[in-house]
Amino acid sequence: PMDAILRNPAGGVLMCPFVDYTEPTGSFKEYIAHDLIVNKAVFEGNIHYLASLGSAENRMRESPAHRSFRGLPPLAVVVSEHECCYDQTILLVNRAREDGVDVTLGVWRYMCHVFPVLSMFLPEGREAIDFMVDWMRKRLA
Repeated sequence: PMDAILRNPAGGVLMCPFVDYTEPTGSFKEYIAHDLIVNKAVFEGNIHYLASLGSAENRMRESPAHRSFRGLPPLAVVVSEHECCYDQTILLVNRAREDGVDVTLGVWRYMCHVFPVLSMFLPEGREAIDFMVDWMRKRLA
């Protein structure tokens, strides 16, 4: 019935999320110098897409990191301290926790953006995949 359709999922998993569409600052600008995925060429070639969201106010309103998290299910979040989305991911985690969401955060060092997708090549990627899978298993048990 409709109740089953409207019920929240048991949880959500976010892997190195890009969640702040406002003017790039902090790690999003600084870490492109060493992030293998979102490097300077990718940043400069794609940053204009943010402008397609319109005004600064609209970009703020559309950014998941700046929206309400009230009523969301528990979250597992994976990120690297040294990737471009680190600051905005931590912003999202802190805001979600402020809104009462149970957030489990896994942080790795010296990894690039979306490093878990490189799990066949990076032991840390495999660790992150295991972290997410273990979290899901506990939530679904």
